Amino acid sequence: MTTLNTQTPAKLRDNPEIAKLFLAAESRHFTDAEFQQYLALVPDYADRVAAAQEVIAAELATVTTTIKQVFFLYPFAKYHEFPKDKCVRDVSYVSVYATHSMLMAEPDWFRDKLLIWLKTILQAFSYPAREERPGVTPAQELPYPEITRHADTLPKRQRAIYETYARLLMNYKQVLSPQAFALLQPHLQLAVDILASE
Repeated sequence: MTTLNTQTPAKLRDNPEIAKLFLAAESRHFTDAEFQQYLALVPDYADRVAAAQEVIAAELATVTTTIKQVFFLYPFAKYHEFPKDKCVRDVSYVSVYATHSMLMAEPDWFRDKLLIWLKTILQAFSYPAREERPGVTPAQELPYPEITRHADTLPKRQRAIYETYARLLMNYKQVLSPQAFALLQPHLQLAVDILASE
């Protein structure tokens, strides 16, 4: 096993050992042993491993919080079968692949591997309008009302998608260290930008 020079313009995914490592961890986070293999190849990225480990520790609670917020706003259960299970699956995939993208140090990999495909799937569905409650707007009852205000400016089929992944990003900001969030944020922002785009 050889150590990679991360200062060169070569992409990590072009290295066969790195490619094999990420292929083995398809759709899930790295194990401790896989993190060790990764660090043996790219020791300069120890900060990314630490950030990924923070994400793993926080992911279940963060995804759960995000889903609760979105389901408070949008009545998915009235229109779709098993909506929470599907939403948890999709949001968890985005979290995992955003973390892999951070470890890969290559947002294009994230776009090509998951986001374009997932955007096509998500935007093929029809989404309910946000539920309004007499005397109060849902945005007043949840954090990040600016997310809901921006969602309202988007085409209807993109609103719930934007709200979901923008809230995922902000919920991670609340629980990760500033250093870890700074590494993860560009990859989550890419998910927001692509999944809710035209």
